[in-house]
Amino acid sequence: MLSSVGPVAALLPAAPVTPDATASLTLAAEAAPVEPAAAAQTPAGQTPTGQTPTGLTPRLAGALRPVATPAATLPPEMDAAGLLKAVGLEDVARKAEEARLAREAAARCDADLDGLGRVKPWVRDAAQFLSCLYERPDVLGVGQRARASDHPRGLAVDLMVRGERGDRIAECALANQEAFGVSYVIWEQRVNYGDGWERMSDRGGDTANHMDHVHVSFERDGGSGDAVAARCT
Repeated sequence: MLSSVGPVAALLPAAPVTPDATASLTLAAEAAPVEPAAAAQTPAGQTPTGQTPTGLTPRLAGALRPVATPAATLPPEMDAAGLLKAVGLEDVARKAEEARLAREAAARCDADLDGLGRVKPWVRDAAQFLSCLYERPDVLGVGQRARASDHPRGLAVDLMVRGERGDRIAECALANQEAFGVSYVIWEQRVNYGDGWERMSDRGGDTANHMDHVHVSFERDGGSGDAVAARCT
């Protein structure tokens, strides 16, 4: 008679393993914790072959994998030169706008227009605009002239100036031709209807040749009235 259980178990025929039994064994193996003995035999700092840290099974360990944290997006480097340039351009634009507004306000000054007489309202407006922008020269309006003229009808103004200031007044009047309702400008023995200067014949003297004043004639029905000082130099 055999006294050891082991040999008897070895002589018994093995029972067939069914699929259900195989699945049960697999689940049991996955759920089984690590044996203390196996953990004790593993050197410190190492993981037994086929196992995961902390004794978790591969399936549970996969579910607990750490989520990668995306790298923080750093703000772009500050471009000091670009910032200073932008601030400088903004300052330039602000000053330009302030200058424009100041010039527009200057064109509506309280100029002395007593020499105009009973000129048309749009003629008076233009005379005020031009006089205020260009240091308030003497202005003449209604009056008799030896030659055919718009002065007697209140449709002309003379601004008494010489040289560079006269150049600027003449160009400003033409730059706002539609707004003022200007028909033509005479200056330094030249006439301009809006399409360029034409030489005039010599009339004999500075005043007759318009060397000492800018003459501006106006249309009978005036202009749009929206003159802009920024068009003038």
